[in-house]
Amino acid sequence: SGGNQQKIVLAKWMNAHARIIILDHPTRGLDVGAKEEVYDLVRSMSAQGLGVLLIADTLEETIGLCHSIMVMRDGRVTRRFDAPSGAKPRQVDLVEHMV
Repeated sequence: SGGNQQKIVLAKWMNAHARIIILDHPTRGLDVGAKEEVYDLVRSMSAQGLGVLLIADTLEETIGLCHSIMVMRDGRVTRRFDAPSGAKPRQVDLVEHMV
């Protein structure tokens, strides 16, 4: 399945001893259960000190996984949100800088 393939790829990169990984829409096309498993892998990577650059177009995914969020529009960063000690930006704050 697509979820299993995605998890295998993520696990492979976790074991590659990289310092940073770029994930471009890692859950696109996956069912809810597979998405949660991918989210757990991403959290595990971060907890192990791996830098994770997540490219996503769903706010729930972005807010739920990221410590720092950059909003881009027309190829330019329009806002950066840092989430110290678990604080998360509201969706409305992100959307405001997208349009």
